[in-house]
Amino acid sequence: MRPSIRFTIAFFVLALLVAGGTVGYSLIEHWSLLDGLYMTVITITTVGFGEVRPLSAAGKHFTIIFLVFSVASVGYSVTTLITYIFEGQILHVVKERRMNRSIKRLKDHYIVCGYGDVGREVAREFMRAGVKFIIIDKDPEKSELVKDETMLYIQGDAEDDGVLKEASIERAKGLVSALPEDELNVFVVLSARQLNPNLLIVSKAIEQRTIRKLLKVGADRVISPNQIAGQRLASIVLRPAVLQFLDVMMDGVDTPMRMEQVEIEAGSWIAEKTLRESGIGSKTGAVIVGINAPDGKTRTNPSSNAAISSVRLKEKDFLIAVGNDEQLRRLREFVKRGR
Repeated sequence: MRPSIRFTIAFFVLALLVAGGTVGYSLIEHWSLLDGLYMTVITITTVGFGEVRPLSAAGKHFTIIFLVFSVASVGYSVTTLITYIFEGQILHVVKERRMNRSIKRLKDHYIVCGYGDVGREVAREFMRAGVKFIIIDKDPEKSELVKDETMLYIQGDAEDDGVLKEASIERAKGLVSALPEDELNVFVVLSARQLNPNLLIVSKAIEQRTIRKLLKVGADRVISPNQIAGQRLASIVLRPAVLQFLDVMMDGVDTPMRMEQVEIEAGSWIAEKTLRESGIGSKTGAVIVGINAPDGKTRTNPSSNAAISSVRLKEKDFLIAVGNDEQLRRLREFVKRGR
């Protein structure tokens, strides 16, 4: 039983005990409610004061029974209260309320469903990128989410529409479904797509046969951890230098160089120009290594095998760039304002 429920039960037991004693003394001894309450309090607290008036035989019998119940009930209530305080439950309640207020204010955030091995890595990357996100997990105590004060989370089943709404899915920017079972991921993707048609949805899939189902019910991209792991293992053997370079660029921790994506927004001045015509390289210092269309496919020049600099850019394309923080900042500014 949760500590907060035990605390509530203890409070109501104590309140019921006081009310029962007050009414009992008033009815048996024909006292006023104030006298009955006074007799109840001094009996429960065992302070040793004298009775309000001499008790009748029925009153003495009632006091004996009432005293036995009082000792047990007060002992339970006091123990529960002390446990509640010393286990930090009050602080936990304050933290929970503060977290709920933060969740209600979320907008343009990401939702991570499941905090297992995959979900934990997703959360770490989001934290490093500095984006807003919230985690939905069925058992946050088991996953140790409750010990991390930097994480926003909701306890519940991610496939439940009510839980997704609690995570402000209508205002979310994207969702990652990383639950341990493919069937659960299918339900999450289906529900998420219905609740927010514009949501970017990426899902994990264990079985290859599930990938098509996830795409059909609304996932934008589906990732198979087993497939990715196999490809990386093979790449380490066949192309170790290339893989090491990509890891360093994506990590960006021990090197000044990073790999980043920059979107060409609607109405951008750079749309319909080529990289050569825009002068991106000379103006920003960043190196463009790829151009991706909105659907994730790599853009190439359809008329020739010319260099990437001859590819004509489109709105909503993504420039894949390599550079240091300052170069990437200049690139984002250049794409947006042309300077």
